[in-house]
Amino acid sequence: MIKLRLRSAFRKSRDQRGVTLLETAIVLPLLLMLAIGVAEVGFLVIDQMAVANAAREGARVGAAAGPYEDSTGTIDADDLILRSVERALCHLENGRAERVLIYASDANGGQVSSTQVNEYILPVATSLNCTSSGSTAFVCITCPWDPVTRDNTPPDLVDIGVEVEYKHDPILGLFPFTSILDLSDRAVMRIEPDTRG
Repeated sequence: MIKLRLRSAFRKSRDQRGVTLLETAIVLPLLLMLAIGVAEVGFLVIDQMAVANAAREGARVGAAAGPYEDSTGTIDADDLILRSVERALCHLENGRAERVLIYASDANGGQVSSTQVNEYILPVATSLNCTSSGSTAFVCITCPWDPVTRDNTPPDLVDIGVEVEYKHDPILGLFPFTSILDLSDRAVMRIEPDTRG
């Protein structure tokens, strides 16, 4: 009788191991897919936060620069804005910056007019200039809003907006992240008044 009980217990133990192995084979791929999906979403969120930070940095620099132009006339406020956007995006490796808009903004963050919008793109074979000095990698497509004409004398101060567009390339490319995603963000700040007298 004791031998029968031992055989029966041994058989149950062996059957349990088979069931456990089957359950693991079913659940493990699902858990791996979930973990990979969470990692992919995490990388996407990091890139979106960097794009938002780049837009804020560009608007902050644009608000401080106002109608700036250096004594040689080669560097203006837009160059400073684009450099700050480039530095904010330099650490991103899963995509590429596409376009930066610098525009006069209304109270809601929209563009005031098409004559006050400068559009810059990053050429296809070009990478960002991540140094703190030098020329920017962005190229002007249409730039009717001359930075030197930006008004920084009270009471009619202009709001400056910066919009950054970025293409995020999924790292693993697994479903549902199989195609390139367009990320963009904008920031608006009031150009600071000239207080030098």
